Amino acid sequence: DSLDLDPTRVHPMAAAPGDPEAGAAAYATAVEGASLDVLILGMGPEGHTASIFPFSPAAADDRAAVAVHDCPKPPPTRISLGFRTIQSARAVWVLATGAEKAAALARAYAGASQDEIPVAGARGTEQTLWILDAAAASQLPL
Repeated sequence: DSLDLDPTRVHPMAAAPGDPEAGAAAYATAVEGASLDVLILGMGPEGHTASIFPFSPAAADDRAAVAVHDCPKPPPTRISLGFRTIQSARAVWVLATGAEKAAALARAYAGASQDEIPVAGARGTEQTLWILDAAAASQLPL
């Protein structure tokens, strides 16, 4: 609310209690055709990003936004951007800190698929920036 942003360029993801598929479909409609300048994502220790966990059906789903079920961390059901939207952003920045993320980062860097390590699929059309601390980067080849 305190930023002077054009409200047509802000796309909040609203919850859809009881019907995550409807919520994902509504969000997909909201972001379809939107130009995402910068998308900032985090990652979990097993390599999940944007609520897409390893070997989740969402990793292979081609929709702009998806309902994600059976997440191994609470909440078990979520709405997430899909990789089609993530990979359409001009710039994708991934923030990862902590030694518990080092192994997944190393696997992503080595060429793991987005199905195996979802953060490997977090890339922008013009820029992909990884913002890491020394502990998270500790298993990367330097």
